[in-house]
Amino acid sequence: MEFTAKRVGVAVVAAGAAAVAIGATVMAAADPVAPEVVSATPADAGHENEGKYTAGDYVLNVHELDDDGQGTGTAIGPRTTSYSKTVHGTGSWTPTVVKFSAGRDGDGPIVFSYPVPAPGRTVDCVASGTEAAPQVRCETKPAR
Repeated sequence: MEFTAKRVGVAVVAAGAAAVAIGATVMAAADPVAPEVVSATPADAGHENEGKYTAGDYVLNVHELDDDGQGTGTAIGPRTTSYSKTVHGTGSWTPTVVKFSAGRDGDGPIVFSYPVPAPGRTVDCVASGTEAAPQVRCETKPAR
């Protein structure tokens, strides 16, 4: 087989495309955002535009972040429910994703991510499992 500039160029382009595709797949797997799950059950009365987060038997860290990774975070004690009035932003800042970690270290590894719902809808997330094997389930609910 003869190596010409054209064949070498095509091989380089193909190898580069494969490397980009593999890198994108690895990055996506590193911090995936779960698909939105829509529920017909309305939000809790009095909390129409707030996020609802319920911890399991461990401290649940909730991070409401924008596309730049900037935002707010709060730690919720075991078996406690917290409501967030910032799930739709504060006027100049708007979160796009809610990320969760488990344990007393608020900067621990992210165990679950969920998209922030559109205005007029709320998010209801419940943690279960253990601190070593946490599970978080979220649903998007319509405002009352």
